[in-house]
Amino acid sequence: MAIEAAAREYGVLDALGRSLFAPDNWHQSLSERIFAPNDAQIDQLRAVGAAVRAHATTVAYTRIDSAANLSGRIHVTLRAGSDTAFKPLLGAVQQQLQLAGLGAIATGVTPHVTLSYDAPALLPTVRLPEPVRWSIDELLLVIGHGHGDAYRYDVLGRWPLLPERDPPLTQMGLF
Repeated sequence: MAIEAAAREYGVLDALGRSLFAPDNWHQSLSERIFAPNDAQIDQLRAVGAAVRAHATTVAYTRIDSAANLSGRIHVTLRAGSDTAFKPLLGAVQQQLQLAGLGAIATGVTPHVTLSYDAPALLPTVRLPEPVRWSIDELLLVIGHGHGDAYRYDVLGRWPLLPERDPPLTQMGLF
């Protein structure tokens, strides 16, 4: 995975050690979460997912940085240099959350992937010479289970997004 390779190349994986959030759980959030949602809330969120009409997008992550939150826990994140490509998708999700009466979780999330929620120390910012591109082509509704190394997400719903309007150019394999 390109994210893991970039984090390894710049020493972030070694610095995080056991505080690294499992790569299988890395994700791009499009809303805040509801902790321990009830069945009615899950049904509402499924309806939101089904109602979203938005195009896929590719986010270009350009740096890895860290910051302490209000409780003192240090988050290490992969961040995008711009949110221009991300805004239409985020806006479509937020609009449907608002219409469903779930405005409390329709907040201004940014294009980022959290690599650690509890790093041992602040890390110097790493500016990636080449962006790590991650295409978002479907919307998932997930619920988290477990703690520590056993934490995982179960998928409760998934909805494909419309084709990307301006996909990045890629070279197809020749052989």
